[in-house]
Amino acid sequence: MKLSQLDTPVLLIEEDSFLRNMKRMQELATNAGIAYRPHAKAHKSAEIAKMQKGAGAVGVCCAKLGEAEVLVSHEIKDILITTPVIGISKLTRMMQIAKEATISVVVDNADNLAEMAAVAQTCGVRPDVVIEVDVGQGRCGVQPGDPALQLAYEVMNADWLNFKGLQGYQGAIQMTASFVERNAAARKAVGLLTDTADLIRKAGLPLEYLTGGGSGTSVIDAASAGLTELQPGGYLFMDSRYREIEWDDGNSIPFEQSLTVLASVISLPEPGRCILDMGLKAISSDGGPPSPVDVPGAVFKFGGEEHSELTFEDGKCPLALNDKVAFVPTHCDTTVNLYDRFIAYSDDEVVDVWSIAARGRVQ
Repeated sequence: MKLSQLDTPVLLIEEDSFLRNMKRMQELATNAGIAYRPHAKAHKSAEIAKMQKGAGAVGVCCAKLGEAEVLVSHEIKDILITTPVIGISKLTRMMQIAKEATISVVVDNADNLAEMAAVAQTCGVRPDVVIEVDVGQGRCGVQPGDPALQLAYEVMNADWLNFKGLQGYQGAIQMTASFVERNAAARKAVGLLTDTADLIRKAGLPLEYLTGGGSGTSVIDAASAGLTELQPGGYLFMDSRYREIEWDDGNSIPFEQSLTVLASVISLPEPGRCILDMGLKAISSDGGPPSPVDVPGAVFKFGGEEHSELTFEDGKCPLALNDKVAFVPTHCDTTVNLYDRFIAYSDDEVVDVWSIAARGRVQ
């Protein structure tokens, strides 16, 4: 099938650039001598997770327990849940998948630890626990230094929990435009994590696992020699925000734009304006409006849940009814969550369809 024959709006992946992105991140980790655990929150797809494992990933990350449940049901067997799992109901669900796969989970609270240990004992499962350290984002995480050490003692004293290591993720700097500023902030974040790890080791606790980082700081994280494992997600797809940041001191962006949304012109109400079948329900808006590809002079505006429009400054719309327009989203993760499947293509031919099985699994 040709791309022009697809019903729209549709989520597309250019297969060659997608595979090159996967290879480049694997090489980045391998050359740095660290492991690579990509974040499945970006793609929510068992097929893609299996590709990443096949390319050398040690496992995957999931932001939510529901995502992990779906991936385990599709034979993904090594998962780190990067958000605390709170409450008896969710902890019981987590122990059920921990019977089928190697499950690690982050914690930042002693009460959560105590409840987790009790549920683990009831279910006869011993999960791996990773203490999340707040390295600057101000979201989840125990404070660096002594607070993290005290929580590590709590984990070590819990009979049904294994202390695996520390997580430190500075998500607030992933889109910092200046490489110099992002580099300084990323190295500060890694320093807070490694200093905390040193404190825990000096106290006599075993600690070899330091996981974190993201796509925007991947080059920095790999070079900093602090983390033992990288957690990038959006590098597979990229988006317009990622493409606007400086990736290195004058070097080109290491990853290519592989993800787009294809829309169709459905109305031509005026000579300089056209309406498309892609609205707020078909492409994310949390990072701003998407960017049209290869339509010079076009100005985009959302027209509601199911519509958007392109206007042209010269008053002449070059598009005809049913013409197709590709758009680069400003946020790849939230765009992916709007669809049931990826359509992979090469040149102008559809080559594969990959299910987004964990979309909407926010619990």
